[in-house]
Amino acid sequence: MLIRVTSDMLAHFRRAEVSDDIGSMGASEQSNQTPDPSPCREAQYIASVDVGTTILRCFIYNSQARLCGRAEEKVTLLYPAPRRVEIDPEELWSKFLSVMNAAISNAGLGPGDIRCIGLSTQRATFTTWDRRTGVTFHNFITWKDMRADTLVNHWNSCLTMKTLRFGSSLLYLFLRSKRYLAASVLKFMNIQVNMRLKWVLENNEMVRHLANEGQVMFGTIDTWLVYRLTEGKVYATDYSNASGTALYDPYLEDWNSFFLKLFQMPKSLFPKLKDSVGDWGMCSPQYFGVPIPITAVVSDQGASLFGSCGFQPGDVKVTLGTGAFLNVNTGNKAHTSVKGIYPVHGWKDKEGLVHMAEASSQDNGTVIEWGQAIGLFEKASETSDLARSVEGSGGVFFIPSFQGIQAPVNDATATGGFLGLSANSTRAHLVRAMLESLAFRIHQIYRTMLAEADYELLNLRVDGGVAQNDFLVQMISTLTGKPVERPMSTDVSVLGAAFLAGMGAGIWKSRKDLIPLMEVDKVFHPQPHLQPQLLTLMKQWEQALQRCTKWHSKSEADQGMEAHEGNSMREEEGEARLLQGYEGKDLCDDGPPDMKHVNSCTSNGGEVTRLRSCKSASETRFNSLSIYLSAMIFFLLSSYFYNQL
Repeated sequence: MLIRVTSDMLAHFRRAEVSDDIGSMGASEQSNQTPDPSPCREAQYIASVDVGTTILRCFIYNSQARLCGRAEEKVTLLYPAPRRVEIDPEELWSKFLSVMNAAISNAGLGPGDIRCIGLSTQRATFTTWDRRTGVTFHNFITWKDMRADTLVNHWNSCLTMKTLRFGSSLLYLFLRSKRYLAASVLKFMNIQVNMRLKWVLENNEMVRHLANEGQVMFGTIDTWLVYRLTEGKVYATDYSNASGTALYDPYLEDWNSFFLKLFQMPKSLFPKLKDSVGDWGMCSPQYFGVPIPITAVVSDQGASLFGSCGFQPGDVKVTLGTGAFLNVNTGNKAHTSVKGIYPVHGWKDKEGLVHMAEASSQDNGTVIEWGQAIGLFEKASETSDLARSVEGSGGVFFIPSFQGIQAPVNDATATGGFLGLSANSTRAHLVRAMLESLAFRIHQIYRTMLAEADYELLNLRVDGGVAQNDFLVQMISTLTGKPVERPMSTDVSVLGAAFLAGMGAGIWKSRKDLIPLMEVDKVFHPQPHLQPQLLTLMKQWEQALQRCTKWHSKSEADQGMEAHEGNSMREEEGEARLLQGYEGKDLCDDGPPDMKHVNSCTSNGGEVTRLRSCKSASETRFNSLSIYLSAMIFFLLSSYFYNQL
C-alpha cells in the first residue's frame, strides 16, 4: 500500500507556545528558551530564520544566545498531482516577512535593534526565475517531490551511467582515489535536485529557451530569499546548500561541470558560491523600515550540527523532524560511501570548510502525523506513554516507508505498513511498533556509518520535534550503545543559524566562544541489559522490511506520472506571471517567448510523444558520451601505467 500524508494531516503549531504536536512528545516541557520579559536595549540582537518543510520560524536571540522572542507559521505544502509536492513562492515570501516582524514585536524590540540576520533553510527545494524581471516560472519543487522518478530510473540504468560506474571502478582499482570509489556506485535519487531540474528543462519549453539564452536563474530557498531581500543585488548560495543539489562536487568544492554538461544545464543557471558566514548583503529598508545585514546563510542540517556544537570530527547529530537525518562531522575530508551515505558540507566559516557524511530516512515525523490523522492517538505527546503501557509490540512490526526506504537499503519502490497483526493487537501495540521502527531506522543508518567511517564516532546528539519523545530517544541510546544528549531547545537549526550570524557580525569571535552557550536538557544513557533483546527484535524487523521491498513496480510509477505530465508546473500560472513581468518592459528584440511552447506542454498526449522523442535523442547522446567516457578512461589508465614505468 502507498500511504500519503496530505497537508491537512500536518501538525498545527502555535506562536510563542509549547505545541502539543510532534514538537512535544512525552518529554519535560521545561526550557530555558522562554522570552526574556525585559530585553536589554544595549544588547546585540540576532534574528534567526529557519525555513523548514512544514514550519517557518523566526527566533530573536541576544548576545548570550538567550531567546528573547519568537514567531512561527505553518508552511503550506501543495499537492497538485500524485507524487508532487510544491510551495507557492509568494505565499512563502509573505509568511517570511510576517514571522520576522512578529518575532521582533514579540521580543519587545524594533527592527533597528536587530544587529544581523541568519538564514537556515531546507535544501534541495528549488525554483527558477527570469533574470530580467525576477518573476518565478513555477512553484518551489520540494525535496519530497517525486515527479522526476521516471528520469531517475532511466538515468540510473542508462548506458552512460553504467559506463561511468565501470570506468570509475577501474580508476579506483588502480589510483585508489576515493572520489572514483564514490563514482563507481553513483545513483541518482528523487531527493536530489539534479533530475527534478532536468525535468523542468525538459517539460517547460519557455524555461529551456530562456536558460539557453542565459536569462534563467536557479535557486534553492536560501538563494531566492537573499535575492528578494537584497532586491536582486546578491545572487548566491553557500557551500552547504549547494552540496545538497547533487550538481556540486564535494571533492572539488565547486559546481560539477561534468554533470552540468551531461545534463545540458548552462553554467549561467547557477548562483555564485559563498562562505556560510560573511557579508550576504543588506535587507532592503522597504521590508523592515531599516537596512539589516545578512551575515549567515546555511543549510538546515549544517545549522543543526553547528547549533549542537558538533565542531569535532566524529561528532554525530541526529535530527528527528519530518524526515530523519544523521550527520557526522568528517572534518576537512569528504566521506566516501558505497551504501548511500552522501558527502555534503556543514558550513564554511573563517576556520575552514567542514564536511559532513549524511544519511536520511524520509519518513519520520510523517509517521507520527499519519498515526494521529488515522486516530491512533489524539496528541503526539501521548505516544511515549502509550508505547510504555505494553511490554512489547505483540509481534507487530511497522515499516516507515511512505516514500521508499533510503540508506542502506536504498529501495524507492518499498512500501510501508504493519506486519504481524493479530486479533490481540491493540492501539498501544501499533503505536509502539511505529516508534520502534523509527529507532530501528536510525540504528540501521548509524551502524552503516560506523562500518564505513575511518574515524571514531564521538558525541551523539538529537534535535528536532520528534526528539521530544523520551521512549524513542532512549531506544536509540540503547541500540547504539551511546549516551544521547538532548538540548534544552530542540530547535537547534535556528540556533545554529544564529550562532553563525553572530560570528559574522562579530558578536562571537570563534566556535570556542559558543560551546559554553550550549545547554543540555537530558542525557539518555544506554541500558545494556536490554540491548541484546532489542537487537534480536531489530533482526526480525529487518526480515519484515524485506517483505515490503520492491513492492511498487516501475511501470506503476511511470503510469502515474504520465497521467499527470505537464500539469503540476502550472503552466497557465507561470504564463500569467511572465506576462505580468513583461508588461511595459522592453526586454529583448524578439519580445516574450512564444507561449505556444508552454501550451504544448499541457497536452498529455503531446507530452508523452515529446518525451519519447527526447528519449530517442537522449539515447543518441548517451552512445556518443559512452564512447567518449571509454576513451577518457583508457587514456587515464594508459597515462597512469606509463608514469609508473
